[in-house]
Amino acid sequence: MVITGPDGPSPRPGRPAAPAGTPSAVLPALALALAWGGLAVLAWFGLTAAAPPPTLALWLATPLAAGTIAGAWLVGVRAALLLAASYRRRHPSVGSRARQTHPDLERDLDLVVVALLYPTADDFRPEVVRRSMRQSHRRVRTVILDDSRTSEARAAVDSFAASCAPASVEVVRRADRRGFKAGNLNNYLRHHADGVGTVAILDADQEIGTDFVRVALRHLYAYPEVAVVQGEIRSRPGGTRFVRDFRGMFDAHLRAMSAGRSYLGISTFAGRGALLDVAALREAGGFPEVVAEDAALTLELARRGRTVRYVPGLVSVEDAPTDHTAFAVQLGKFSEGAMQLLGRGGLLFDSRLRPARRLDVFVDLAGPLVGALMTVSLFAFALAAAAGRAPGLPVPVAASLGILGTVPLLPEALRRAGQFRQVGRLRRAGRVVQVGRRGPVSVSSVVRSVAAATIFLVRGGMLYASVAVVTLRAVLRVAAGRRARFVVTPKESAGPGLRSTLGRRRPELAAASTALVVAVLLTGTVAPAGVFCAVAVTAVGFSWLGGRAA
Repeated sequence: MVITGPDGPSPRPGRPAAPAGTPSAVLPALALALAWGGLAVLAWFGLTAAAPPPTLALWLATPLAAGTIAGAWLVGVRAALLLAASYRRRHPSVGSRARQTHPDLERDLDLVVVALLYPTADDFRPEVVRRSMRQSHRRVRTVILDDSRTSEARAAVDSFAASCAPASVEVVRRADRRGFKAGNLNNYLRHHADGVGTVAILDADQEIGTDFVRVALRHLYAYPEVAVVQGEIRSRPGGTRFVRDFRGMFDAHLRAMSAGRSYLGISTFAGRGALLDVAALREAGGFPEVVAEDAALTLELARRGRTVRYVPGLVSVEDAPTDHTAFAVQLGKFSEGAMQLLGRGGLLFDSRLRPARRLDVFVDLAGPLVGALMTVSLFAFALAAAAGRAPGLPVPVAASLGILGTVPLLPEALRRAGQFRQVGRLRRAGRVVQVGRRGPVSVSSVVRSVAAATIFLVRGGMLYASVAVVTLRAVLRVAAGRRARFVVTPKESAGPGLRSTLGRRRPELAAASTALVVAVLLTGTVAPAGVFCAVAVTAVGFSWLGGRAA
């Protein structure tokens, strides 16, 4: 369907590429190189301020450490900029910037056929699908794209479809599982999407409210350049300590980064919880069949002048990672997908993309690589420093890494601080403090709020440190030429048993053991292996305690 304006069909403008070598093509890469180089020099001076490296090994290890520290600073600065932008966000609505549509827009929207697409792979959730099917938009069909391998899972899908009203649920299966989730979606677009104008992409555990489709359609068709309407994704409460402790962190971080990108005009498709225009998808060649299909599709659409519109009031709900194991699987998949996209090259020089988008996506994708190199370079620096009897990592440098590393945690820390985060002015009256318009609260409650936020920052930092070996393995795997994998996140907790926990955390324990042996052989002390030992201890601790019932 084409929504027309007063002057006929809405234009879908592409964006012609500037010739290679023009300023618009090279300036973002040049700016990033200069920023990284300047920060690397600053890190070098920070590492050598106390004394020049006394040995050749330390001379070689210091620039490696300085370069990765500069990369970590860049990742932290990007997160800080997006967080600052998120507090200046303008919530989108169908308003003055929308193109002028004819008076019968609502009537025409009622004619749009929408398919709710549920890609599943042995993780079908019938109660979730049933709730999402209750849409106020009349022309909605539900399609289960079933890639399940087990006969039990396939039978559950078929039984659900048979229990629904005739023709209300369609089950689509394919002969192979090529192309991961993207291949499953493309199979539907190529062979089963006749007459469908838009598709809503939802994960197997994700549900939407009754007005999701109708509201998303208004945003999609009110702006000629919009190809994706991305909603806000929230996590439902779970039954484990891990979900209880970190569900809010995942939600707050995603919400802040999405709002910041929206303010800067570089919103991205999150892979689910969104409504997509089928014509725009076909124009872009479908979903790129890579692990990080969401980021890849965002770039393909942007190259054609199409945008993603983030609507925070458009909410979908899904499960948070149920325990540390599920969290590690998610992060490992993201790391492999990021390396796969970085390996394609040319992103920073693609003049069809806005400079801000190029920089944002490149630094985001480079995050796992920076994290992996950081772990290795700090270990090498600690080895060289211990062997040369030189000082270890200077406190100012370590503190800067810690501060910038907590930026992604700040939205949730501020939320946990509660009333303290909204202090407009403080008025002390005996043992009571007046906090803005929130009413009187005791001094002790404010102290507890600050303590809760501080404890969370420490625990959140430890959580992300605990997956350093997972990131390192993923980066090395793809860098060695192996194929990136799309791994389905476990939906059930692995359990709190100590023996099973140690088995799941074998990579971290093996890395720590190897680091200890190398450190003792080369330096006669275990101190340089501290980074890998800390990763192993925190990984085992989160796996053991996080899987327990809340």
